[in-house]
Amino acid sequence: MSEAAGPMKIPRGLAGVSVTDTRISKSASDGSLIYRGYPISELAAKASFEETAYLVVNGRLPTRVELAAFSKGLVERSKVDRRVFRIMKGLGRKAHPIDVIRTAASALGSLDGEKTMAGKEASIEAKMSVLAANSRRLPLGMRPRTPKKGLGFSDNLLQMLTDRKASDFDRWVFERALIFYMEHDMNASSFTVRVVASTLADPYAAASAGLASLKGPLHGGANEAAMEMLLEVRDPAKAREFVDETFRQGRKLMGFGHRVYKDFDPRARLCKEYLKEMTERRRESAWLYELCDAVEREMWERKRIPPNLDYYAAPIFYLLGIEVPLYTPIFAASRVFGWMAHYNEQVEENKLIRPDSTYVGPSGLRYTSVGERKA
Repeated sequence: MSEAAGPMKIPRGLAGVSVTDTRISKSASDGSLIYRGYPISELAAKASFEETAYLVVNGRLPTRVELAAFSKGLVERSKVDRRVFRIMKGLGRKAHPIDVIRTAASALGSLDGEKTMAGKEASIEAKMSVLAANSRRLPLGMRPRTPKKGLGFSDNLLQMLTDRKASDFDRWVFERALIFYMEHDMNASSFTVRVVASTLADPYAAASAGLASLKGPLHGGANEAAMEMLLEVRDPAKAREFVDETFRQGRKLMGFGHRVYKDFDPRARLCKEYLKEMTERRRESAWLYELCDAVEREMWERKRIPPNLDYYAAPIFYLLGIEVPLYTPIFAASRVFGWMAHYNEQVEENKLIRPDSTYVGPSGLRYTSVGERKA
């Protein structure tokens, strides 16, 4: 339909509406997910975080030389201006970590020294993990943690997030979780980034907007809410009782359901396997896998709603010793690569995103002075 033909009524929430063409990624109701044509299971089994990030941002897997240069660039650009750290610290102990990162990302727009668009994008990609890892430390008055030489992106983020020494398997699992969070077609935050990009605002502004959309529990905050729910139940034997009570109260079970996946989320399915092996390696943690499985079975039997990535990523982060308020910042540290891919794709063939709306309010009202108005 042409623009002159008038507005077209579409479903609320844009459900089922394709708003653009993309070459970045695609999820489907059959439980499939591809990044640039590669199945997520293939990347999870064989690719590193840096390889996957290069693929998502640049459209193809890197050569050995390109991968080395990309990885080196992430390290070199990861240094955050101390003035940004001071801003983060000044927000105070009660600041929400996502508010802290969002404010810091916005500050980078003024304080970062990058001149080119590519440099700005690479800078926010490299620095987001440092902002995420320090989003609680600095407001609490603690010293910032920074990347260590010789470590890859995933290992560096993990060592900044927790004091606990991780095993090789734990580090591998964490890297898979980051790969899963990196991109997911037209999700709320990526669409937000594209809307801002369509105004030709810079990458810092677009990333700040993406971060703002992560704060809500229906998107980025879902992993934190899922873990808090699991800790509330704690006992696998209480799963049925908890689900019954949740439904009676009309509450939502966090970590379940997805706009696209109806039978299973491929990322959740893989994370469930990883969680099972992690708990088998930690005998005292068996309750956590059993609890997740019990609640999942109850939810499927009652509603036929599958768990999503957040439901199984959350207990993985928990076993790694990461504080729950940092789960959404982890999401941001990885998803920023997807955001920049969407930013670039939007501006390449840009058209300002400016939808119409249907007005359903009153009309024909007449102004009266304040003294004549009735309460």
